[in-house]
Amino acid sequence: MIGRIAARVLATLIGMIPVGAAARAPGPAIQLVPAAQIAALAENTARSLVADPDRALAPAFLILDQSVPAGALAIAAGKPQLNATYVSVPIAIAIDGFVVRTVFVGFRITNYVRMPVAAHDLAPGSVLETGDLTYVRVPFNGRPSLEIDTFLGRKVRSLIARGAALYPELTAVNEIVLAGMPAVLIVRDGPVRVVADVVARNSGGLGDYVTIYNPQTQRALSGVVTGPNTVELTLPGPIQ
Repeated sequence: MIGRIAARVLATLIGMIPVGAAARAPGPAIQLVPAAQIAALAENTARSLVADPDRALAPAFLILDQSVPAGALAIAAGKPQLNATYVSVPIAIAIDGFVVRTVFVGFRITNYVRMPVAAHDLAPGSVLETGDLTYVRVPFNGRPSLEIDTFLGRKVRSLIARGAALYPELTAVNEIVLAGMPAVLIVRDGPVRVVADVVARNSGGLGDYVTIYNPQTQRALSGVVTGPNTVELTLPGPIQ
């Protein structure tokens, strides 16, 4: 008797258990939108905004394939958001004319500037000349671009390796006129050129203004350093 009851219960349980896929309701049909297709559309849009050769784009994060319902598929880029370091492009995915998902694709923007760098290793104390420096493009670090002419005639404070960027604080004025030392003053007044022996009151490098003292006339003047122990003063022409 007990055996017959157990057999009936077991048969009932077996009848309640679905067998394989035949017992499952079919799910909705889906399709995949490739991540490469989304990324390519977003990048084309981003590059149209960041076309400057001194700016470069790089993907900010990984885009995955998108699973969406089956139907007529269309994807389109929306209005991007742009700032100095980042651009975000919304990509709308539409099925049968209705947007079912929007994927935001981000890109980092790297800005480059032209900077003077050492063309070869520069020893401490060396005076910079044209062949010592060259230009390269480097990522912008908040400091403005400088010109090679800014450094010509200046003295290197410490060893600078080849390819290293130069900044004013890495160099010092090469003082070619020294305070308390004799110097030559050249005074130019139109075609007239007068030369006098003077004493420098302060030190300076090429292009600096320094004060000099003429012991013969007992007058102090100022002029521009144009060479070793040489100061020039150009008098203004007549007022027209």
